[in-house]
Amino acid sequence: MNRVSSIAAVIPTAPPNCPICHDDLYRPENPEFAGRYVATARPCGHKFHFNCLDRWRKDHLECPYGRRAIEDMVLENRTLPRDWQQQMTNTAKQGDIGIIRVLLNLGADVDAGQSPGKTPLALAATNKHLDVALLLADRGGSDPIGLRQLGFLYRLGCEGVPVDLHEAERWFLKAAELGDAFAMCNLAHLYHLGGEGFKVDLRKAEHWYLKLVGLGNVTGMSNLGYLYQYGGEGFEADPDRGTFLLFKAAGLGSVSAMYNLGNLYHHGGVGFKIDLRKAEHWYLQAIRRGRSAAMNNLGVLYLRGGKDFPANPYEGKRLLLKAAGLGDAVAMYHLGQLYEYGRVDFPADPGKAQSWYQKAAELRNARAMKKLEELSKPQPAKKRGLDEPFPDEPGHACP
Repeated sequence: MNRVSSIAAVIPTAPPNCPICHDDLYRPENPEFAGRYVATARPCGHKFHFNCLDRWRKDHLECPYGRRAIEDMVLENRTLPRDWQQQMTNTAKQGDIGIIRVLLNLGADVDAGQSPGKTPLALAATNKHLDVALLLADRGGSDPIGLRQLGFLYRLGCEGVPVDLHEAERWFLKAAELGDAFAMCNLAHLYHLGGEGFKVDLRKAEHWYLKLVGLGNVTGMSNLGYLYQYGGEGFEADPDRGTFLLFKAAGLGSVSAMYNLGNLYHHGGVGFKIDLRKAEHWYLQAIRRGRSAAMNNLGVLYLRGGKDFPANPYEGKRLLLKAAGLGDAVAMYHLGQLYEYGRVDFPADPGKAQSWYQKAAELRNARAMKKLEELSKPQPAKKRGLDEPFPDEPGHACP
């Protein structure tokens, strides 16, 4: 009586051939081989595709290779190699979609038993292997960190991946619904500011900011305060709630809230009288935490001075140069203005002005791009001051 049993097996890297069909017994990188069974004839030990040997034995009693009688056969299910989890994570990092597809077809767990952030989905998305990440997500990958990273690929774009804010929304939403605060923050930020082909939806932004506030997330608290303070199209401002949230977020360490409080005291706003000392206080709080935009704004404030607030050109120049050195495009633009028109400690220098404008334009600063266009056309000389700094945009990095 023939006996068929099933044992675990490791897929070797150089598989032998089936003596009957002469094709590879198994080829793990080829999806067509997924789920194939290999049969070992006993007692001779020769291996065949199960289907090949099964058909052979209908008409033959002997092994086609060794010519010994086949007393029984052992069925090996060539599904998953012993190190399949390591293979999943390694090939996700490398972007080898062939191996990933085979392992999934053979029944591998899409998350490979890994914790969030270490799953194949997270590794593929972090390493910008979009095709692999999409395959894993479509096969049920539920790592919120991986789904969020997939959203980032579409939000920011990268080589071979165009920016697609609707796809970014799709993956941020999946991660947010799984409770990922970072995804909630970026989803709300996307609804708050919109983008090319993506409409602003302040009600949806408010919804996700409120979710974050419920989690005690200070960036969401600060951003909701910003939204209530300034309002927007179809969304009436609520400055009292905005002020409350901004102060609460600043007290809990939100650098964005500190910056925006500085800006409100700098330029005034509903519920905020201009108070340059308080503006300086909040800018300094943000600067101590590395906020380059606060360095830029305080630098401008020191250069200009104001009522009961004497100018400090030396410190203003130092802060602008420091902010520019940290990659702040607005500070670069302001330095261009200072060298173009000439100010205390900034003798007029068209070459330096153009250089700073160029650096800011390379960081996609719209005002610097416009300025470079103006400089390319002859214009009469004119004097003017620094442009006003803008309020900060809502932040999208959630600690």
